Amino acid sequence: MAAALLLFAACQFALDEEDKAPRYVKDGTSDLELSVTGRPMPETLAVVEKALVRLKKRDADGLAELAEDDNGAKQTARAWVKEWGDAAQQPVVVDFDDDTISTWTAELRFKGESEPLSIDLKHKGEGKGDPSREFGIIMKPGYYDS
Repeated sequence: MAAALLLFAACQFALDEEDKAPRYVKDGTSDLELSVTGRPMPETLAVVEKALVRLKKRDADGLAELAEDDNGAKQTARAWVKEWGDAAQQPVVVDFDDDTISTWTAELRFKGESEPLSIDLKHKGEGKGDPSREFGIIMKPGYYDS
């Protein structure tokens, strides 16, 4: 009985220690070789970091979950993983620009790539008065076509 209690206490201690890990260790962003230019908001930086982790892991479904809405997000996420999955293994510089009031642009420049991946970020909330500060990536099919 004492051994069982000791084992339970050890497991509980391990769980408590795991819970104290910083967010960036838990979500994988601590492994990114990332430099930032421009003036990101904490929320825009967070969604780009999450997107980079998912690109690096080639996780199209997880990347699609970061979309501002899911209107074709899986298709766009699969295309990005196919095109940028290898590049995401390299260091990246992300330049943030807040061109408009409702959309923020992040340009991802991967080491060794001549062209950047430009993505647009938008509030996930319903409207201007929405207290949600969460951002999503615009991932509509054809949105990024030139």
